[in-house]
Amino acid sequence: MSNLFIFKSELWVPRYTGIKVYSIKDFIESLKVIDKFSIFYHMYINIFNYHNLPTFYANSISYWFYKNGRILLAEKLSIIDPLDYYDLEDLRNVIVQTLEENYDETWDRKEENPFYFIEAEREIIECGEVANTLEEFIEGVKKSSINSLFYHLVTSRIENKTLINDYSAWLFNVGEAKKAEKISKLDLYTMNLYEIKKKIINILEGE
Repeated sequence: MSNLFIFKSELWVPRYTGIKVYSIKDFIESLKVIDKFSIFYHMYINIFNYHNLPTFYANSISYWFYKNGRILLAEKLSIIDPLDYYDLEDLRNVIVQTLEENYDETWDRKEENPFYFIEAEREIIECGEVANTLEEFIEGVKKSSINSLFYHLVTSRIENKTLINDYSAWLFNVGEAKKAEKISKLDLYTMNLYEIKKKIINILEGE
């Protein structure tokens, strides 16, 4: 089996889908049919832009419910961890199920703040860096941008249909199980990606 690790990066820009909803009922119905990369945007954006939302609301969906005074729903949605899923359709179904199980039709009124469904337009590119050895891998990580880090730690799981991030998968493959496990246990919600990068480099260098 090849030990080659190809460093990649992810370029993506937000695009308004044209769908704006004011009620919880319309939100649920739109959520069922919206493109899966709108789910991706709203559930993962706060990992990339760490200070985009209050940290106790981990995604923009739960934050919308919070802004409209739906605290119970906001809290239930906030504890859904997208990193527990590699299939965006499974993630969509969990969100819909959570809403439908806790939704009261007496709440079906126009909310004060509308929700705008945003979609992530993405392109995956190779960075030009590869690694065959741990030393080369460490250098590659050091040179990597935050976009590259986000791709290998987060969205590669979706691309590869696995819960294991790219870094840990490669480290397991080359016999560095302890380093792989330490990286897989890093909490992406309590640190920004710059801090995560420093932690990863420390782990790789054995500090």
